[in-house]
Amino acid sequence: MEPAPAATANERLQRRVVGYWILGDLLSAGVVGALAWFVGRPLLAEHWQGWSANWEHLLLGGLAGMLLLACAVPPLAYARWRYAYLGDLLLLRYGILFVEERTVPVKRMQHVDLVRGPLERLFGLATLVVFTAGNEGSAFRVPGLRAGDAQALRDRILEARGDGRT
Repeated sequence: MEPAPAATANERLQRRVVGYWILGDLLSAGVVGALAWFVGRPLLAEHWQGWSANWEHLLLGGLAGMLLLACAVPPLAYARWRYAYLGDLLLLRYGILFVEERTVPVKRMQHVDLVRGPLERLFGLATLVVFTAGNEGSAFRVPGLRAGDAQALRDRILEARGDGRT
């Protein structure tokens, strides 16, 4: 008798999560860049004897690198992200250099939340957040779900736990 194949995470996130991630990363890089350029650079120039135009070029290069990463990382993350809900298990696989695979049993889930920030709402997305018993990695996030799909997945998990609406 052949052993049953192992369960795999094979559901993809919504493609528009890439745009959401890029926009969020660009906004974060812009805030950090603006603080570095308009606050950090003048303070360093005033209080550090070794400051020169060469450091400004290095700072600009670092800011350009941040913007490049903000555009390059989200498509790579999207290509790796998979999830599945099979029976009483939530399966997650994600990561670029270090790929993590997690299996979260329903019986360990304490509660399940939906998160929809302003940018997520703009893109029509939601993040499912699952909190489990335990300390390390006690919250798991499944980002980039269509809002209706995230609600349906949450309801399926609650039903499996016996917390569903009847």
